[in-house]
Amino acid sequence: MKPALLGLVIALLAWPVQAMEVLLNAYHLKPPYIVDADRGVGLYYDLARYLNERISAHQFKTVYLPRRRLESDLELGRLKGLVLGVHPIWFKDETRTRYFWSPAFMQDEDVVVSRTDKTINYDGPDSLVGKRVGLPTGYYYYGVDELVRSGRIIREDAFSEGANLGKLALGRIDAAIVSRPTLEYYLRHQPEWTGRFFVASKPHDRFERYILVPKEYAEVLPDLTAVLSTMERDPVWRAQQDVYR
Repeated sequence: MKPALLGLVIALLAWPVQAMEVLLNAYHLKPPYIVDADRGVGLYYDLARYLNERISAHQFKTVYLPRRRLESDLELGRLKGLVLGVHPIWFKDETRTRYFWSPAFMQDEDVVVSRTDKTINYDGPDSLVGKRVGLPTGYYYYGVDELVRSGRIIREDAFSEGANLGKLALGRIDAAIVSRPTLEYYLRHQPEWTGRFFVASKPHDRFERYILVPKEYAEVLPDLTAVLSTMERDPVWRAQQDVYR
């Protein structure tokens, strides 16, 4: 091989391979998952950075995408990237055959919050019969929405769980269903709410959060699985979650 050609081959082999960008689409526009979408602040952005420190073949980037658009793009097969922080049941994939799924990266739960002067000891959706319940617009809550349709619960929609907590503090609703990490975040950052709320000991729902991987992104799954399968036990990741509590 001629020296000039050999030099070109060596240069090409030494040229760094650019990692493939993979979007992590998230629709939970609420803290601590997304605190500030413009500045990239929140647990979901931290997760992308965590993955990038451990996976060299891909460059992960968290982006906010409204749920309706996300679901439409996913159904039509035109979604660019993965779906972050979701559960197979929410996407009608209980058998996990429509999409690939990562290991769970977070344990979560929805809790029922009422005022300390009008506590509700939640023991299932029937505990909310006759009550005005604040829920975020577009979200479905099993058991509760069925009672709403039958007229036994009054559903009060708001654009966010934080808005519902504000309505609850003012006595405009009787209860709100809120993700526990979101509640903990607001209680830390809204000192005027301290002592105002009662949290029922029984949650409305407990669930795990996964990453939905469309089948055309199957090549990403092995790396995701390797990292996420041990992430919940990683003190680095646990400390990052504690930042928002």
